[in-house]
Amino acid sequence: MEGWLIPLVAIVCAVGLPVVLLMILVVRTTRTKHEERMAMIEKGIVLEEPERKVNKFNALRNGLLMIGLALGAIGGIYLDDTMPHDWAGFSVVIFTVLGGGIAYLAYFFIVLKMLEKEKEQ
Repeated sequence: MEGWLIPLVAIVCAVGLPVVLLMILVVRTTRTKHEERMAMIEKGIVLEEPERKVNKFNALRNGLLMIGLALGAIGGIYLDDTMPHDWAGFSVVIFTVLGGGIAYLAYFFIVLKMLEKEKEQ
């Protein structure tokens, strides 16, 4: 009857504990920043918000990533038959992640060239 209790506690500790700790960390960090800003405002010091750079190439990144993941998954499916039976299905995961990584590298080099062209003009 208590056979289900051990897996339940393991799942709660493995998933729930990191989530709770992350939430506590975010709340404490936000609260500390807020208190720091309020103290600076009370002293008459007002800091300007740093400008956030907007990524103009979000669509390019997302498109390349989706294409890379899809091509990696297709390659993994086709090469799955060549893998040993112990690795059944694992090649799909490997090639999908590899395709995503290659897509990010392609994105990096494409954006690098585009930014160099913008600087030249």
